[in-house]
Amino acid sequence: MERALNALQVAALLVSASYGIGFLFGSGELAVSHGMAGSIYGLSTAFGMLLLAVFAARLWHGGLPIWDLFGRAYGGGMKNSVALLSLVWMAGVLAAQIHGGVAIMRLLGLTDWVSYGVVLAGIFIASRLNLRLASTIFSLFLLASGLVLVYAVVSGHAGQIYMESPSRLVTDLGTFQPWTAMSIFIAVVALVCTGADYHQFLLAARKSSAAVWGCLLAGICLCAVSFLPASVVIGLQSEGGLAGLQDSKQVIPFALSRVASQAGSIAAGNILLLGLSAAALGSGAAIVRAMTSALAAATKVERTDETPWMTLISLGIGAALASRGQGIVATMVSVNVIYIASIAWPFICLLAGRTLTPSQALAVVATGFVSASVVYAASWLGKPFNDSDFVSLVVGLMASGFLIAGFWLRGTVRRIPT
Repeated sequence: MERALNALQVAALLVSASYGIGFLFGSGELAVSHGMAGSIYGLSTAFGMLLLAVFAARLWHGGLPIWDLFGRAYGGGMKNSVALLSLVWMAGVLAAQIHGGVAIMRLLGLTDWVSYGVVLAGIFIASRLNLRLASTIFSLFLLASGLVLVYAVVSGHAGQIYMESPSRLVTDLGTFQPWTAMSIFIAVVALVCTGADYHQFLLAARKSSAAVWGCLLAGICLCAVSFLPASVVIGLQSEGGLAGLQDSKQVIPFALSRVASQAGSIAAGNILLLGLSAAALGSGAAIVRAMTSALAAATKVERTDETPWMTLISLGIGAALASRGQGIVATMVSVNVIYIASIAWPFICLLAGRTLTPSQALAVVATGFVSASVVYAASWLGKPFNDSDFVSLVVGLMASGFLIAGFWLRGTVRRIPT
């Protein structure tokens, strides 16, 4: 791996990896019902970056993505298990892209079923293409949306709202149930700290200090960006600009299209919507490719381009999550907690300089996964769980934690040789 990035480059890549359809549309959707507290997803991401800075140097010196770290410490079986478990949280991110794409298709006048069909077909086709050039174009559309968002804040009533965002946040947090807010915060922070998509940029830093400062700068930048979507939404609400909008998932594309139309023309608004839909399809395609690679690693398939069925399986998992009808952030959090409950304790052991035997590590991961998944499945089937995401996380962590404690008391948790 080439290690050539300075701190600013690391920070820019970390921010670009965070600022996507889930961040943008999900924050706006939450802001409709929770005001400035809708910024909780972005702020949790920012805090995760700051926390990641604490052990970024250690990750940099290790020089390995998370599943290779697990593989080196716990054996090849654990490496494959963690790679396969990554399908869980990636499916949530894919579902967020599907939600975003469908929201835009509805704004463009398509029916629900046609919207889903167009989005799923578009992601499938994009995932089979060379995405090197396309990914650059998708990123430019997301950048354009960010600039329009900033323009909306600077040029209108939302600017004053943005300046008041910290005090409004404190007040509006009361609109969340405490455990709901806590599950969002923990799930997002933990995923930032354990996500291979973020670690790759740290590992590419030229020095360990560049990795640390990159995380710190990214966290500060994301704190500032996090309040933008909610400020625009609150500003529109105060002006009555959201009257008649049926789906809160549409609020950010609707707002951006409206601002672009006012600044340019109706055609500019429609072009921005098409650009955002392209970004959603491109992001979805990138996630599908990552999911397909994880499936290929688990099934020992070497040529993923010759196995479209893996793409269809990945797309089907994301579509199933999207069809559940949850909010964008809720969809991602509900599966993030399963991944976190599975790998959290073995990862903490590695950071603490301790390790388990391969069989013990697999047992801990399996216990956390099964325990958290049972709660998730029960909530999917409509069983009466309040704050099911938080319950799923706590049950998974407690079950796997008890197993770790048992191994510790038996003296089989070993110190990693230095």
